[in-house]
Amino acid sequence: MVRFGAGGHAFAVEAHHVRAMLTTAPEQARQAEDLLGLMPLPGPRRWLVMETAGITRCVEAAEPVRLQVIDAQLIHLPPPLLAARLTLPALVAIAFDRQGLVLVLDPLVLLAE
Repeated sequence: MVRFGAGGHAFAVEAHHVRAMLTTAPEQARQAEDLLGLMPLPGPRRWLVMETAGITRCVEAAEPVRLQVIDAQLIHLPPPLLAARLTLPALVAIAFDRQGLVLVLDPLVLLAE
């Protein structure tokens, strides 16, 4: 998984959807917070070139950005009560690691925004 920050939260997408990480802003980048409906926080940023189903977009994400193994046993579907009330687009699973909660996103939904 590639883990990144947005709006003060930790998010992740499957690593095979991330083609590159850039240290300077390209012209066509969209903020992850904008795609997720969150408020951006100040701090260092990176730009992730993501691709899925023929859609390629550059997403600006907050540091830290890193490649991380998340054990499959630690990834769960959102509980039905929570899933029925979710307003966060692209959320498909929740995971827990040493740093806490990680929200796992579907890149197809994220990039289609």
